[in-house]
Amino acid sequence: MSLSKKLKHISASLLLTASSSTLADTQLPISPEKIHNPYPEVKVTTLNSAQSLIKQFELHQYQLANVSSTDKIPPFFVENLPSDLNSLPVQEKISGFIRLLLPTIIEVNKRISAVRNDVITLSKQPKSEWSKEETVWLNDLMASYDIKPNNIDDLLLRLNIIPVGMVLAQGIDESGWGTSYFAVKGNGLYGEHLSSKGGKYLSTPGGHVKVAAFDNLFAGTARYMYNLNTTAAYKDLWILRKKLSSEGKLSGYELVESLSHYSTRGDAYVENLQSLIKHHQLDSFDNVTFNNAAPIRIRFTH
Repeated sequence: MSLSKKLKHISASLLLTASSSTLADTQLPISPEKIHNPYPEVKVTTLNSAQSLIKQFELHQYQLANVSSTDKIPPFFVENLPSDLNSLPVQEKISGFIRLLLPTIIEVNKRISAVRNDVITLSKQPKSEWSKEETVWLNDLMASYDIKPNNIDDLLLRLNIIPVGMVLAQGIDESGWGTSYFAVKGNGLYGEHLSSKGGKYLSTPGGHVKVAAFDNLFAGTARYMYNLNTTAAYKDLWILRKKLSSEGKLSGYELVESLSHYSTRGDAYVENLQSLIKHHQLDSFDNVTFNNAAPIRIRFTH
C-alpha cells in the first residue's frame, strides 16, 4: 500500500510527524533545517537572566538526575541563550547549559528520523505506487542533499541523526558553554562560518571572518547537523556512522573520531571532544525521549 495512504497521529510534542498523503490530513515530514516555525504554539515565557532559567528548571522538576534515571525529558524549548551564563556557579552553568540545549537536539534528531523513516518506507515500495507528492518530496530531498536522482542508498548514508553526546560536546567546545559572542548574539553554537549560499551572519572584529547566525537555537542546531550530513569533507563521518550503527555501537564518543577536519586543531580537537563526552557523561542521553508534559517555550531578552 502506498505510503501516501497511511495516516499517522500527530503528537503534541512533535509538530510535524512523519508521513503523508492527502495533504488535507497530514504532511510529509519537513527536514528540520527548512522549518521556519519549529516551536510548539504555546505562550512564550520571557526571561532576562541565567538564574531565572535555573529557577524555571527547578519549578518544572527538570534535573539531569531525573533524565538519567527515566530517559525522559520535558519538552522544554529554550529559543536563545541568556547573556550571563558565566554568572552561575560552575556546576550550575554546566548542568544549565546541557539542560537548555538537550531538548532542541532531541527534537532536531527526531525530525531527521521522521524524514529518514519515510524514505526507507518509500524505498521498499515500487515507484509505480508512489504518489505525485511523494515523488516530488523525495526528489527535493535528493537535490537538497546533492544526491544523484534515484540513489536512495546514498541519501540514507547521509540522512541520519547525529548522536546527542557529539552535538553537546561540539556546542560546549565551540561556544564556551554558551558564553561566546556568536552564541549569545547569533545562536551559533557550533563554530560554523557563513555558507557560500549566504544567510545571516556576525563578523569578527575587522570583519575578516563571517560566522553564521540564526533566528534561534533550533535553526542553528538543525543547520549544523545538515552541514555535517551534506558536506563532502565529512564523508568519513557518514561511513563511520553507518558502520557503528550496524554494529549497535553508535555514540558521540566513537563518532567524533571522524571530526579531525572540523577544526584546525585536528586530532587535539577530537581528543578534547572525547574528554568532554566522557567527563560529563554526554553519551548517556542517546535514548532520551520527551515525556507527556505540556510544552514550554523560553525566550531571553538581552
